[in-house]
Amino acid sequence: MSVQTEGKQLTGRHVALMLAAFFGLMFAVNGAFVYFALGSFSGLSETDAYKRGLAYNEEIDHKARQNARGWQPAFSFEQTGATKGRLVLDIRDANGVALHDLDVEAIIRRPVIDGTDQTVALRYDGSKFTAEITLTAPGQWDISLLATGGGYDEPYRLDKRIWVK
Repeated sequence: MSVQTEGKQLTGRHVALMLAAFFGLMFAVNGAFVYFALGSFSGLSETDAYKRGLAYNEEIDHKARQNARGWQPAFSFEQTGATKGRLVLDIRDANGVALHDLDVEAIIRRPVIDGTDQTVALRYDGSKFTAEITLTAPGQWDISLLATGGGYDEPYRLDKRIWVK
């Protein structure tokens, strides 16, 4: 069967070629997506997720011991430039008294990009702990603050996610 349209004839062969071209294009585009997806992110966010999963109960115990301290942390990130900013940590004990005898360190990392991690020490400025930072690019960043001291052997950990626009 053929259909006549403006002087050209549409045959079964034309329809078969159009279908083959359509599905060929779909396979090519999907193949490109798979290639770029597999080449950009391995899917691993932890180097040893299995062992970390086994130690999950230890993490729960650590969090309970940390909460028992009664410390009141207030963390903020103040963006001062395209990729620059200031970390500010105001941390108080259970009575609301500012803690100043701590060593505070920030570990800054991108969630899906390796090789951009950095560690910064926060200094006490008389009222709170601060540090100026320069990041490699705008986007999403994870910050882990570790405060050691204050009469405890185990560090106090505070994890936050920030967006740099």
